[in-house]
Amino acid sequence: MTATVRFKTGDKLDRYEIEAPLGEGAYAETYKARDTNSGGTVVLKVPNPLLFADPALFQRYRRETEIARRLQHDGVQRSLDLGENRTEPYLVLEYIEGDNLRRRLRNFEGPVPVDKAVEWGRQLAEALAYLHSQGIVHRDLKPENVLVTGADDRLKIADFGTALLAGARRLTWRHLSESLGTPDYMSPEQIQGDRGDPRSDIYAWGVMMYEMLTGHVPFGGDNWLAAMAGHLQNTPKPIRSIRKDVPPGLEAVVLHAMRRYPENRYQSADELLADLDRLDQIDPSAFDSSPEPPMGGMAATSTVQRLWLLVGLISGGFIVLVTVIIVLVKVLQ
Repeated sequence: MTATVRFKTGDKLDRYEIEAPLGEGAYAETYKARDTNSGGTVVLKVPNPLLFADPALFQRYRRETEIARRLQHDGVQRSLDLGENRTEPYLVLEYIEGDNLRRRLRNFEGPVPVDKAVEWGRQLAEALAYLHSQGIVHRDLKPENVLVTGADDRLKIADFGTALLAGARRLTWRHLSESLGTPDYMSPEQIQGDRGDPRSDIYAWGVMMYEMLTGHVPFGGDNWLAAMAGHLQNTPKPIRSIRKDVPPGLEAVVLHAMRRYPENRYQSADELLADLDRLDQIDPSAFDSSPEPPMGGMAATSTVQRLWLLVGLISGGFIVLVTVIIVLVKVLQ
């Protein structure tokens, strides 16, 4: 936690007393706090007030608030907002005693046991089915945005700051694009600039399952450009070539969820759940496992090339600027 957070332990925000900072995101800070009225523990998500000068960001915050208030599911972090008057905008969320999935994964010596991976995968799929039934697409599903309860080891999806609500108008904010997401888990269509739909969350589910079962994400690299290129152009290495104890049916389900083109994946979380319920009966040969062409054909290659070109131009411009400054200094001496 950096020293830039607005509140420190003991500070009060309306009826809530800050107990500890929990983290910082792109536009908000989160805190563990005590509700002085009820004595209960909550999470406060406080947007950075400097960013509210952007109307689109304010609309994004209002969208997240609307989404949080409508969610009531065991697999989703709940909102505790009561709509009371406040001195500034912020979200009040359920406090979950435990850790996030990223830190839990680091506790395993190698990949996650198969039974545990299937259990967690099913919990995530159930939560996604619920979200999609409410017209909500998360769009940034990753281990950092999944909480693990300390009591019963259950998963809860959190952080709906980039979620899409069905029927909501498109927002434009200079600091974010509508593709949004984390390169290691982004669907190819999001990388291409699409808003994404429920199938994008299913793709991210597949990437997370692949990571749990193998110990690493399917497309890595030295930087985010390499990871994005992998989603657009490469075929994931078969899971059973890395880990033989993974059942063939489970491998088929995970790789089917990760098909590059949305129309080739599971079309809904309910379809995914149906196969998770019959893993022992699945015939892997019934799934198309052939390599798919790069997303957009030549467009995929050109997209990555443009990204590298942009990096090159920025680097080149910096070098030119430094050279000019050195020459001017020598001339003026």
